[in-house]
Amino acid sequence: MPKSKQIDTLKEQISFLEARITRYEELRDGTTFRRILFGGGRHGLLSVSGFLIGAFIFIYAITRGQFNLILGVLSLLSLGVLAYCFIQLNLMRKKNPPEKYERMVKSLKQEKRSMDTELLRMIDEQNKMKKQ
Repeated sequence: MPKSKQIDTLKEQISFLEARITRYEELRDGTTFRRILFGGGRHGLLSVSGFLIGAFIFIYAITRGQFNLILGVLSLLSLGVLAYCFIQLNLMRKKNPPEKYERMVKSLKQEKRSMDTELLRMIDEQNKMKKQ
C-alpha cells in the first residue's frame, strides 16, 4: 500500500475517533435521560416507550367513567408494565454513570494521541523520501 494511501486511511481513522470522542463527551456531560436514551441502545428506547405506553394505558383505565373487571385487569397490567420499565430504566441509569463515559473519553484520547504521533511520523518519512 502506498504511503499516501496509508496516511489518508490514518486520517480517516482519526476523524472517526474524534466523532466518537465528541459523542461520548456529550453523553458524559448530558442528562441521565439522554444517557439512557442514547447510551442504552435499543433497550433504553424500548424501556422508555414501554413506560410511556404503560402510563397512557393506566391513565386511560383510571379516567374511564365506568369501572368494570376488564378495566381493573387492564390497570393492573399497565401497573406491571410501568414497574418493569421503571426497574429497567433504573438499572440502565446505574450501568451508565458519567464516570463510564469519562473512562471511554480518556482511552479514546490516548488512542488518538498515539495515532497523531504515528501520522506525524509517516508524514515526516514521506517528506524525507520526496527530498531525496
